[in-house]
Amino acid sequence: MVLYENLGYNTFEEYETDFMDSLLITNHNFNFFVNWDKIYTKLRENLTEISILNSLNKVSKDELETEFRRIITYYPEVVPILPSILAIRYENNKNYIVEIFDGEFKEYAFNEDTYNVEDIVYFSKKTGLLNLFNKISDLYTYLLGTEVGLDTNGRKNRSGTAYEQLLEELLKSELDIYEDYSFESQDYVNYINRNKRADFIISYKGEQKVILECNFYNSTGSKPIEVANAYVDLQNQLSKEDLIFIWVTDGQGWKRMQNALLTVSPNIDYLLNYKLLKKHLKDILEI
Repeated sequence: MVLYENLGYNTFEEYETDFMDSLLITNHNFNFFVNWDKIYTKLRENLTEISILNSLNKVSKDELETEFRRIITYYPEVVPILPSILAIRYENNKNYIVEIFDGEFKEYAFNEDTYNVEDIVYFSKKTGLLNLFNKISDLYTYLLGTEVGLDTNGRKNRSGTAYEQLLEELLKSELDIYEDYSFESQDYVNYINRNKRADFIISYKGEQKVILECNFYNSTGSKPIEVANAYVDLQNQLSKEDLIFIWVTDGQGWKRMQNALLTVSPNIDYLLNYKLLKKHLKDILEI
């Protein structure tokens, strides 16, 4: 059972109500939406190639194919960035291949050392890429928008990272007043058989004392239930080593999975969310 009395609650129901009422609406910070550093770095790496291709916007429609063929012949370094103009991501950055089925299967290689000029011209004509150079005034600006669009696919990963960053900032702030306490992120727990690193470990005078795992769920699903069951096993291992375990989990998804959370709560000593951790960390450290 959650050790609610150690947190200052009179009953489990009082703790449960506080937990559910204090779940965060979102964990999105200002860095969640776009990873600008990643985007600008990628564009800087290809600035020369972008400038070469950008010259095509000054070529007439009648001369466009001829000039495009000349550029990819004499400047093969531009070839690998062509698919990115169509928002195509390579699965393997060392194997620039785009697979097409158009009645029959064909691979189009965009490696600057092995590409076929006629294949690249044909691909560019059929996909509309070639005509695009006459439609845009600045390829750099166009690619900036494309990269922003592609980067939205990374928001799911940033969601988990954002919550970890919130907790890291909280731990820094809360532990700053304790001279003998320190914490590490993504480190191994001593004395237990576990391959996975803990999200955070709080140590007292150099000895591990509190192990924290964290996650955030906006929606329901089987994954939160699997995680919850895995943490029951982790709680048992840590208890044998006199280590305190805190599972910090958050998000409105738990309001629709409350029964599942209550099922595992009898087996987790400290089940908290961000606001409850901020409110009760001092109580736990002083036990």
